[in-house]
Amino acid sequence: MKILIVGKVTSGQTNRLKEEGGRRGHIVDNCSSYDLIIRTAKNFFKPAVGGLDLQKYNLIYLLTVGERKWEWYISCDYLHKNFGTKIVEFKMIDPAYKVYFTPTSELIKQIELGIRFPKTSIVLSIKTLREALKDFNFPVVIKNSYGQRGLGVSKVNSYKEIKRVILKDKASVSFQIREFIPNDGDIRVFTVGYRAIGAMKRTPSQGDFRSNISRGAKGESFDLNKNSDIREIAEKLSRINHTEIAGVDIMLHKKTHRAYVLEINRGPQFRGLEEFTGVNAALEIIKYFELLYESRTH
Repeated sequence: MKILIVGKVTSGQTNRLKEEGGRRGHIVDNCSSYDLIIRTAKNFFKPAVGGLDLQKYNLIYLLTVGERKWEWYISCDYLHKNFGTKIVEFKMIDPAYKVYFTPTSELIKQIELGIRFPKTSIVLSIKTLREALKDFNFPVVIKNSYGQRGLGVSKVNSYKEIKRVILKDKASVSFQIREFIPNDGDIRVFTVGYRAIGAMKRTPSQGDFRSNISRGAKGESFDLNKNSDIREIAEKLSRINHTEIAGVDIMLHKKTHRAYVLEINRGPQFRGLEEFTGVNAALEIIKYFELLYESRTH
């Protein structure tokens, strides 16, 4: 099988996928989302990446495409329809699934299924901030619309502080204000093909409230067999969001031990999972690609 991974060209994550794919006899290439060229003329449409012919790939994994997403989605839709190319994440080209690029869509689905999450208000303007804060007690957590790996997330203790965060961030189109859940870290559950393959407990570094491994948090294995409720939440959330390869973040309240969903991440980093749990995430992803290739799904 020929596999193309789009995005994270300098990441050890893509190198691991190449390594495991190669061991199983596959050709795994990697390109930047910036490398796409689309040539068009009358009765002619051909997306390409440098010297790579996209029509010859059996599967394309859209790991990270960023602001170039629409050109990639249109190209992948064309390749899927005309050449049978398998696309992951398929929901990006699935006509039966409407993708809203906002966390608000995730919250609605969680409400419909009765999945617990921190009380949240979404504001689009500084003008509505005071009104939104009437529902909260400080401290609160504020998150912008584009941050990743713990960036764009702040714990604030006053109106003055939260206003300063919003005014400073000119790029964000919206902000989430969330109640702060007392905790000693969170749980990152990795799902592949809507099935949990492993999980790790992440403990923030001293002086930080964020549990991202990339921000210096400590990781340790988390036993899903002894915590089947956490497994069930993660698998259910990945399925309702149609996210084939996901990292689901769940927090346990320090006093009540109730589980709260924080977010679901598409294309999660799995370096920490492999390091702290011994789970071969790269192999599980390659095996999922094989399953898609051999089946009639997608």
